[in-house]
Amino acid sequence: MATQNGAEKIEVDTNEIRREALEKADEIRMEAAKKLNTAAETIRKEVRDNETDTEAIARADEIATHLEKTATYLSNNTVEQMGEDATEVVVKNPWQSVLVALIIGFFIGMMFRRK
Repeated sequence: MATQNGAEKIEVDTNEIRREALEKADEIRMEAAKKLNTAAETIRKEVRDNETDTEAIARADEIATHLEKTATYLSNNTVEQMGEDATEVVVKNPWQSVLVALIIGFFIGMMFRRK
């Protein structure tokens, strides 16, 4: 009986931790989407304010568009959906996925180091 109560407590605790982690991930996801949109706006504004050539403006617009698409993806998908998408990409491209994971890990490490 005590073992069953202990197992139930562990399951409840695990579910609570999972729920809290998903809530935090959701907050981070929405904040990242906002920051990507802000970065896209800033890129477009800066390149136009500096009166650069049309080729530079076109490249800046392309970068900003990619940032906005990423922000839209983050806004429109849950953490679970993104996990499923990531799994699919990793299965199709394992070596490229490892490289991307290393790069992302590096940048996340840099972000946490600053705080």
